[in-house]
Amino acid sequence: MAETSLAVLIFAPLVITYFLKSNAALGFLALCVSFVLSTSVIGDLKHLLSETNLSVSGQTLGLVLVLVPLIVTLLITRSHIHRKGIGLIVQLLCALCAGGLLALTIGPLLTDSSQFNITSASLWKNLNSAQAGIIGTGSLLSLLAIWSHNFRGHKKH
Repeated sequence: MAETSLAVLIFAPLVITYFLKSNAALGFLALCVSFVLSTSVIGDLKHLLSETNLSVSGQTLGLVLVLVPLIVTLLITRSHIHRKGIGLIVQLLCALCAGGLLALTIGPLLTDSSQFNITSASLWKNLNSAQAGIIGTGSLLSLLAIWSHNFRGHKKH
């Protein structure tokens, strides 16, 4: 069960990117920002919500802070890429890196809030050992994809 959940987390951004033709480079960067938000401001946000009489667990708030920016970015940027060439390959690699980062980010949160322990799976151990490569590769590919988009010739009407 844990292996399947991890595989779904890893490949979901790839599938969404492919079928919606979304910009996975922006999705990866949105996921990076949401990870920073979930680790930096979650305590203050939880305190603010408790003052407004909204009781939300830290795990639920963390899941929302991580998932929503990625999903919204992939939905907003749908029909952004074309299904051909090196651009598609770069976008799919960005999506795969986003899936790896998503699993690394959400894995500990799901372990605390569900019946199964994702972090004990062998896939988790492999993913955790590849964390630096996933983040580095995803960051580099995302930046290159965004920068190269600005260098393409724009048609004048």
